[in-house]
Amino acid sequence: MILASIFHGISPLLAPAWIAGLLGWSAGLLLARGVGGIPRIQAIVMLTLGGLGLLYGVLTRGEADYLKAIAANQALLSMLASVSFLKLITVPSTDEAETLPTGKQALWRTLLGVHLFGAVINLSAVMIVGDRQSRNQALTPLQATVLSRGFAMAANWSPFFAAMGIALTNAPGAEFSVLTLTGFPVAMIALAFSAWQLTRQFHVDSYQGYPLHFQSLWIPALLTIAVLVVHHYFPGLSILTLISLLSVSMTVLVMIIRTRKKTASTIAQFIAGDLPLMKGELVLFLSAGVLAAGISTLIAATGLDLVPDSFGATEASMLLVAMVGFSILGIHPVISIVTASGIILPASPDVNLLAMTFLMTWATGVCISPMGGMNLAIQGRYDINSFNFLKWNGPFAALLLVLDILVLHLM
Repeated sequence: MILASIFHGISPLLAPAWIAGLLGWSAGLLLARGVGGIPRIQAIVMLTLGGLGLLYGVLTRGEADYLKAIAANQALLSMLASVSFLKLITVPSTDEAETLPTGKQALWRTLLGVHLFGAVINLSAVMIVGDRQSRNQALTPLQATVLSRGFAMAANWSPFFAAMGIALTNAPGAEFSVLTLTGFPVAMIALAFSAWQLTRQFHVDSYQGYPLHFQSLWIPALLTIAVLVVHHYFPGLSILTLISLLSVSMTVLVMIIRTRKKTASTIAQFIAGDLPLMKGELVLFLSAGVLAAGISTLIAATGLDLVPDSFGATEASMLLVAMVGFSILGIHPVISIVTASGIILPASPDVNLLAMTFLMTWATGVCISPMGGMNLAIQGRYDINSFNFLKWNGPFAALLLVLDILVLHLM
């Protein structure tokens, strides 16, 4: 699917999107049985609602947006799968025997380290740091809070996050550079405030951080710069395709330089053992494509006019607060974003404003939602009730929303 999607991004006529879409659905059907719990429920809800919308279109107009249902998120899924290869070359390096640093400085470094590594290798960064911190004692509320905030804020800007792919897919025409350059300062301000708040809320002298070595960040930094530069000179190339292409090619190149003969076997093991672990994301985003197609088909078939008269900063702020509220109730941001996109796009909004609203929704929602993937993963791995994050991160999220709304009005 990755190669088919990249070829489609380079030459849509020679490689139609539905080919990559069908390959993605084939993988999804093979792996769907292993998806359980909340992701399974969310996927069933989206498939049901989207399917009903498509069926209504067939019964009333004799047509439905089947191609969109099949291929809507193929570029996003390709990007997520491609980015996962970066784990092979970008892992926070530390000596296993190295003593865990303590105190205020350790908190700042861990918060920033989880953020920057998480921006590239996603949830793996949380698990790597959390496993080391909990080796000799249970993860403390402060340690869990640092992990959750550091990771979640990367959704504001990281090109390697699912949030960016969803935002660009559901706000077509949004400029990647605008989103990154807007979201990165938001994330930095949020992290600085978070560290300041935590050092006053907790006794941080005994806080045990993680001995991150930031020289390991040269590969993520180089890759991010490469994405920005290549996109500048080839603006017609989809940013999702570009990230997929650069992630895979850089992984292979670095591995050849480092390991040479072991490159092929290592990549083969990763494809067979690690890629199938993305089954939850695969099924979720395939289902989101069906929901998007169902909504567009339903609106076209009914002539339903839900389109707002305008979409400015005020409307974006109201949408942000509403979608974060839905996240607290357990509704995945994908569902809210896809639904909002189908309603708002016909109003010809400022797509950068809309996409930034989607990114902020994801970042804030992930931080506090008891049903979010990150908090559920921490609950399952470290025996911390996911509802505690609503209490620990609630005041922080409220202030973050104020910052987000201010930024939306300045865009």
